[in-house]
Formats: sequence, C-alpha cells, structure tokens
Amino acid sequence: MNRFIIDAMNLAHRAHNANFELKAADGRPTGMFFGFVRTVVSLKKKYRGYKFSAAWDSRSQRKLAIKPDYKAGRTLLPQPVLNEIQDIKIFLRCCGIDQYACSGQEADDVIATLVSGWGCQDGHVVVYSNDKDMLQLVKDGKVLMYSPKTAQRPEKFYDEGAVVERFGVPPRLLACFRSLDGDPSDGLGGVYRVRRKIIASLVVAHEKLDGVYAGIESASMTDNERASFQEFKKTAYDNFQLMELDRDVRGIVEDSGSVDKVTMAEVLTRNDVKSVDPESVGDLFMSALNVKYGDPVQAAAKVESYSLF
Repeated sequence: MNRFIIDAMNLAHRAHNANFELKAADGRPTGMFFGFVRTVVSLKKKYRGYKFSAAWDSRSQRKLAIKPDYKAGRTLLPQPVLNEIQDIKIFLRCCGIDQYACSGQEADDVIATLVSGWGCQDGHVVVYSNDKDMLQLVKDGKVLMYSPKTAQRPEKFYDEGAVVERFGVPPRLLACFRSLDGDPSDGLGGVYRVRRKIIASLVVAHEKLDGVYAGIESASMTDNERASFQEFKKTAYDNFQLMELDRDVRGIVEDSGSVDKVTMAEVLTRNDVKSVDPESVGDLFMSALNVKYGDPVQAAAKVESYSLF
C-alpha cells in the first residue's frame, strides 16, 4: 500500500499564514481551517491511490529536558486560531483519514516511528512537510519527502540525491551534519564561522560526532575553525539529541477516520466554507483506493531535474 502522511501542525501553521484574514460571519477566524481543507482535498486529487494519514504535535518533554528554551523563540498562535484545529481534526476524521499523536512527542518523531513500521510493507511513503528533520527518513524506493511551496522556496520532492545536493550528506548522516550546522528556526546555533563544505566532508568521512571530533586535528582547516569546533562540542552533542529522529516512540494514539458526509457538511458550514462540496469529497476519499491510477510520484518527477526513485 502506498501511503501519504501529513505533518498536520506544520500544514496548519502554513494554512493560517496564507489565509489569516478570513473570518466567519460571527468574527471567528477560519483561515487555518479553510487553507488546510483546500490543501488536503487538492493533495488527495493528485495522490488518489494513496492511503492518507496525519500526525499531530505535542510538546516534546524529552527535548525540553535537554534544552529548556527549545523553540522558545517561536510566536505562539492566539487561542481563537488554535480553536480551529478541533474542526480540522473533525474534517480529517470525516474524510476517513487516520490521525496519530503521542503525548510529550513531536509529530516528526511520531511520523518517524510510523514510517519505520510501514517500511516493512510493500509500497512507498510520501511525507508532506517542510521540516528539515524529516529528510532523515528519505530512502530511495521507500520514502520520499514532499516539501510544499513556501514564500522562500518552491515545492520540491526529495529523494536521497536531492538531500545530498542540498546538504552535502545523505539522509542517514543528516542529523550529524545539522547538529554541527545548526537550525535557526529551532533556535539551534551552528559551529561559529566554519564553512559548510568542511562540516559536510568531516561528517561523510567519519559519520558520527565522535569520529568527527577525533578527526578535527588532522583535517584541513584553519586554527580558528578548529577552535570553533572545540568550543561548540557540547552544543553539537546536545543538538544531535534534539535533531535525531526517534523511530521507536511508544504510546502513539490512533484516531481512526471513517467517511461521514453529514458531519463533514456541518463542519464546513460552521466555518463558512462553501467552495468544498462534502458529497464529492466524501466520494473522492471513499473510492480513491479502489481505483488504479498512474503513479503521481513519477508525474512529479517531470517538474524536477533529478530522478525520485
């Protein structure tokens, strides 16, 4: 079975940012709901032969224990906007989309665990997110990451070659590379004034942080760069614990979906969404897995300059 899994909170934030001005007649914000619904329906039309799922975030207690200010710099959405998430979950359930979450675990670790389990089955998985940590999951012939369009970047499909093209290392070494390179979006700094090319070459040569630090003295770099590596050592190991995906999360809760056109119509009406027809959407999700379609992954490959699988 081919699967398509959505990083739900990631999409919810992007949907809100693109439609934040939309409101219902009573003044409630509805932009997140509208953008999320339109995106999911559009994706299902394109990936008709795929089983859709979604994973939701919880605050990672493990990561907060390592770094108490983890993601502290991010702007929190106001409660009226966050209230839209409940209706999004209802809509997904009414489409027959299974939803997953685990208390104290972020969606990327939940998705990593699910994808690792699905990897033993036939077919492949498309992960829909622009979270760079998810690229660790990419595996040719098994897992593809679909990074949607943002203001800075066009949409892109990542296979192993595309990960190497962007970062200089394959997916299996990405957590090690990024622990040294940093991630400003998560408030995680990188080695000060060290060229990315040097970081990538060390990671490819040694594969683990222990090996990287053992090889620093003989590596070709300036004394200042070597000193920066040493000063950054503890932070690098902390970053690795924050960035490496946990593929064995316990306690994941599944909310199974079942197509329900009546409830779907109610939640669409409650959010003043008139451009989405619950009858046709319900039919789309009910019938799609029973019809043979061309592989959308191959179709997507035509827009890119490299092969996906």
